[in-house]
Amino acid sequence: MIAYYNAFHRILSLVGISFFAEHNWDSNVWLFWQITNVFIGFLTFIFPVAFCIVNFTNLPMFIAGACIWITGLVLFISLCICLFFRRSMRQYLHEMGFKDALLEMPLVGAVMARTVKGQHLIELKKMVQETQKFFMRMPVLILKMYMTHVFVTATLYLLGGLYLAVTRENREDRILPFEMWFPWSLEDYRVYIATFLFQVYEGYLTCIAYAGFQSTLVLLNGQVIRQLRILQHILKHIDVLSEDMVDEGLGREWQGTCTDLLTQCVKHYMKLKSFSNRLNTICRPFYLVMILDATMLVCVCSVKIAISDKLSSDVIKYYLHEVCFVMIVMIFCFLGQQIENECEELEEAVTEKWYVFDLRHRRHLIIFKVALGQRMPIIIFGSVTLSLPTFTWFIKTGASFFTFVMTFLEHE
Repeated sequence: MIAYYNAFHRILSLVGISFFAEHNWDSNVWLFWQITNVFIGFLTFIFPVAFCIVNFTNLPMFIAGACIWITGLVLFISLCICLFFRRSMRQYLHEMGFKDALLEMPLVGAVMARTVKGQHLIELKKMVQETQKFFMRMPVLILKMYMTHVFVTATLYLLGGLYLAVTRENREDRILPFEMWFPWSLEDYRVYIATFLFQVYEGYLTCIAYAGFQSTLVLLNGQVIRQLRILQHILKHIDVLSEDMVDEGLGREWQGTCTDLLTQCVKHYMKLKSFSNRLNTICRPFYLVMILDATMLVCVCSVKIAISDKLSSDVIKYYLHEVCFVMIVMIFCFLGQQIENECEELEEAVTEKWYVFDLRHRRHLIIFKVALGQRMPIIIFGSVTLSLPTFTWFIKTGASFFTFVMTFLEHE
């Protein structure tokens, strides 16, 4: 399965992120290159901050700089997580990416390793295979679409700077693609070219780090959704699956086989919950920064569009920039909501046929239901989780900020 994610390695390796590499992923060369890019990401955050401070009284310039500052902050946080938690990310990929963790369940492992004849066992085998193909292809597709979108956005920023440099009457003005303040003079043409090339690199660094890291999180959370869905299917059909297993010689008497399957589901759910908690612990700063920065960016991009010519070539990049952040927040909120929905359906499936089983089995069901009551929320701050209501809050807050700023501008 590791070969299927070569697209991730080809893209992320360009910025020194190597946890998708098949061999020698933790070499000093990779580490040095990754640290270098983290430093560049830090500069990408600091220079726009200085630009915003210098142009604080010039609102249009401040807004243009804020778009880059917000983007640079998310870039820096993403690169830091990939650097400081690179071993953890590699471990998570081993658990959920490079192999099918469902095969660790005796039921699924036995079904996938042999030819089965029972109707319900065949359905389970087909479901495992089809969902695995889907949840392997989906992150790669999102990665390619996301890379294309951010690549076009960064290119428009770069071409905009070149276009203004050519068309402006005063050719002595040094036009740069991204609104940043630099602690050196750009009067020397060689210094200007070097600075421009630096911004070209950081622009495409942003494309790679954004798309690669965030698509990796989609990959890992997608596998959690898939496995919750499989557990739900097993529990809903636990009685008929047990009958097929007894007929296939894979289990003992029907009642004992049902209890064994329930025990397997409990153990696998606890592994999933542990994995989800560990992943959320290191990604929580990213989720929080992503939501807050996306809210600000929706506001500043919308204001920039509102005070500019709506159809000018210079404004198109702000449309794409805003859509990019809105879409990625929507994707993560959808994933968080889907995990919550799958946990809720799994909890319902546990007690769907409780009356069929004996007292010992019902005791196990009660214990499992208590464990399921805590769910697997992706918490970003306090009790706030990634979910569709959070996405609604994000859109409403961004719109409120936009209305407030536009009202202030009208009074001015």
